[in-house]
Amino acid sequence: MSISQALANATSGLSAVSRQAGVTSQNIANALTPGYSRRDVTLAERTLAGEGAGVRVAGIARAEVPALTAERRGAQAETAEVGARAAATEKISRLLGGPEDAGSLFRRLSAFDQSLRSLANSPDSAPAQQAVVASASNLLQRINSIANAYQEIRAGADNDIAAAVADVNSSLKALERLNDQIASATVAGRDASALLDQRDGLLDRINQSIPVKPLIRENGRIDLMTSEGVMLFSGTAREILFSNTPVITAGMTFAGGSLSGLSVDGVDITPGSSGRASTAGALAGLFAVRDNVAPQAAVELDAFAQDLIERFEASGVDPTLAPGTAGLFTDNGAALAPPIAAGLASRITLNAAVDPSQGGALWRLRDGIGAATPGAVGSDMLLRDLIAAFDAPRPSGLTSGRSLGALESASELGAAAAGRLTSTDAALQSSIGFVTLIQNAELAETGVDTDAELQNLLLIEQAYAANARLIQTVGEMIDRLMEI
Repeated sequence: MSISQALANATSGLSAVSRQAGVTSQNIANALTPGYSRRDVTLAERTLAGEGAGVRVAGIARAEVPALTAERRGAQAETAEVGARAAATEKISRLLGGPEDAGSLFRRLSAFDQSLRSLANSPDSAPAQQAVVASASNLLQRINSIANAYQEIRAGADNDIAAAVADVNSSLKALERLNDQIASATVAGRDASALLDQRDGLLDRINQSIPVKPLIRENGRIDLMTSEGVMLFSGTAREILFSNTPVITAGMTFAGGSLSGLSVDGVDITPGSSGRASTAGALAGLFAVRDNVAPQAAVELDAFAQDLIERFEASGVDPTLAPGTAGLFTDNGAALAPPIAAGLASRITLNAAVDPSQGGALWRLRDGIGAATPGAVGSDMLLRDLIAAFDAPRPSGLTSGRSLGALESASELGAAAAGRLTSTDAALQSSIGFVTLIQNAELAETGVDTDAELQNLLLIEQAYAANARLIQTVGEMIDRLMEI
């Protein structure tokens, strides 16, 4: 080997280890940076005129495991979907409450029941009569507020859908810019690792709302499609269309055309209604809340409200009622008449005939809704019939389908919501655990091990010292030759 060859080898070695030192220090500096993938310098033999001329940096390899990344994204999309449903289910369960919760639906109904029984023991007591009206009003206000809250949950989900769609569309535009930058860097031979990290972060963000699969193209570019094969990005970003409905009422549904779905280039991708739609991701969870979870809770509450109304306007309970007239509880002042419109729980009210604040008279609780004049002050017959109607087992419109008394219906309503919450919460915790497992596996392959990087630095230091020593030796040899 000539002196010039030795010098060329040593200088190329110094250049290579200098690049290695820079990349290794970058790895250590970003060991705790979310989304950072470890970099490794790829070395190759350098040749000149067919002969070895040291070493060269062939490129920067970015650690990645596509199979683990795809599995992790799939698990995160599942978690986002379950998380959206779990949040709504928790709100519904909290609104209904349980027997142990002060102010819960069950406790309000129980208070009404107790006031009615107290009045039956003292039919002539004006304070007892007033207590029945007050407890009935509190009960109905609670039913109304829960029903309205259910629609607010649906409207909130619709607003969240609009925000998520806007974020996905914005991310797709950002992906378009990053794609161009990565392609330019790749063609120019520059390291595009930082840009690839940013792009992966964007893909994670999009995937949180709607599961996606990247398709690798030339020069580091990618296209993007949903897990069901609908293209979201192909050279340029496609726009996901959605129309927000800020106020949602009980009768509004997607199937009925009053609520918006999702579409891309005319393709319907609305979760739950299309074979081209994903069942995972936050958008799927939010659509489930808007179109299934909250509406199901509303239907059950309407069934409970209907049961309450029917108990007190049933034939034979109050002989003063003419056929087709409202009993103690009403549908916005009227008797129930089929078909019953959705949202009954938001319309259930106390009959004005017994409410002094609406021009009614308290004594009608004792003597009958349709009574024209007060009857015997000590008569408890009607009150006992009202209590019997309250307690009577009736076919339930709830999940069990059993015949239940009014208090049992309220208890089952709360128990059903609590059961769904427990089930959804368990699914969420299981999903989170799986995501953590996959994340750790991916991090083990692509993350930075600072101990390993520090050991790398020691080897780099030794290689640097060896190359530097070789250059020093070559210099000494040249000096000696000059002296001869």
